[in-house]
Amino acid sequence: MILSLSACMGVYDTALIHKEIEKRKLTIYTPKKYTSDCSKTEYKRNDFTYDKDADEFTCPHGEKLPLRTLRRSESGVYREYRADTKTCKGCPYRDKCLAPSHNSRIIQVNIFQHIMDKHHGNDGSAEYNDALRKRQLWCEGTFAAQKARHNLRQMFRRGLRAAADHCLLSACAVNLKRLVKETAGA
Repeated sequence: MILSLSACMGVYDTALIHKEIEKRKLTIYTPKKYTSDCSKTEYKRNDFTYDKDADEFTCPHGEKLPLRTLRRSESGVYREYRADTKTCKGCPYRDKCLAPSHNSRIIQVNIFQHIMDKHHGNDGSAEYNDALRKRQLWCEGTFAAQKARHNLRQMFRRGLRAAADHCLLSACAVNLKRLVKETAGA
C-alpha cells in the first residue's frame, strides 16, 4: 500500500511517523522537513563524518565523538555522541565548533533516522512526484471543502469519539455530493 503525505514544510516528516509506516509495511511519500542548524558556530553537523562500523562521529580535525548515551525528549529518543571535554578544551578550533557556554561538542541522532533516510531515498522520483500531485488534488482539496462547507473548522462536541463521528458525517456529505454529481452527469 502506498501512503502519500504532504503538507506545508513536511509536518508529517517525523521519526515516529516513519517508524509506524515502516512497521505497517507501507510506502510513504512526504516532503522532507528541512530544519536549519540554528547554532552560531562555524562547524555544523554536516561537517562531522559518521563511521558506521565504529558507531562514532569524527570532527573536521580528526577527534572522535563516541556514542555516550541515549536521550529522551518530547520529540523522540536520540543517540547522543559527545566529544571528550578535555579534548575540546585544548582544541585550537574550539571557537569555530562550540558555543561559549558548552564544554564539548554533542551530536544527537534520532534512533529511527535510518528509517527516515530509507524512506527519503525515493524523493524526486516520478512515483514520489505523482503521489504528491495526487494528494494535492484529491485530499487537500477535499479537506479544504470539508473545512469550509461541512463544519470541520471547529468541533461542537467533546471527545475523540464525537470528533470521529463529526469527521465521518462530513466525509459522508462530501461523498454523497460527489455521487449526486456523477449520477446527474451520466
